[in-house]
Amino acid sequence: MRLQENYWREPWMTEEEYLYMKRLLASLRRLFKTSGVRESPLVCLRAVDVGVHCLLARRLEQGLTPAAKENGEAVLDVSGALADHIGKTRERLRKAIRELEDACTRLGAPLDTGLAEQMLPLVRKTQDLLHGVSISDEQTTINSCNT
Repeated sequence: MRLQENYWREPWMTEEEYLYMKRLLASLRRLFKTSGVRESPLVCLRAVDVGVHCLLARRLEQGLTPAAKENGEAVLDVSGALADHIGKTRERLRKAIRELEDACTRLGAPLDTGLAEQMLPLVRKTQDLLHGVSISDEQTTINSCNT
């Protein structure tokens, strides 16, 4: 199992989520290559786990977007259950990131900085996916590399 073959596509993913996952895995692959992390099945599964939890957190957080009433007034209806689900999903995401970092360390190539710090710029750059901006498939191409 290799990340370049792992453009994780689940039936429940939207096209934007698929492109987000494709970009995330490509970024992680570049990070692993520059950090000297060998791509193993364990690392690939952990990377996909991080991506899926990112998508789930983003989906839940879309419920935080205010809805507009007919009179144009913005209404935000955040239930305690939604807030609880978001918190639990974020915690699972942090755990998945820690497990990925631990897997990299076990393979003998610890990352210099935390993976969360490395991923933060990517997450910020892909925020436009939440707002409906289309990303062409040409923007998500990945250079093939053999490790």
